Amino acid sequence: MQTNWKKTTITFIFGATDAKPVKIVLQNAVNAPAAKQVEDFGAILSGLTGLPFRTAVVSSQSAVA
Repeated sequence: MQTNWKKTTITFIFGATDAKPVKIVLQNAVNAPAAKQVEDFGAILSGLTGLPFRTAVVSSQSAVA
């Protein structure tokens, strides 16, 4: 059995803890990004938006053949 990677989606969540969160979704990301890569890119987006980076959710889709 072989697993074929299809896509990875990363959802970055920004904003103060008491405010409604702002989400930025990055689709078709690289397969299995490292936590440091996600954290660093979240920091870059935080600098661009002016909002504090709270967290990120990474989800991958694969097909088993």
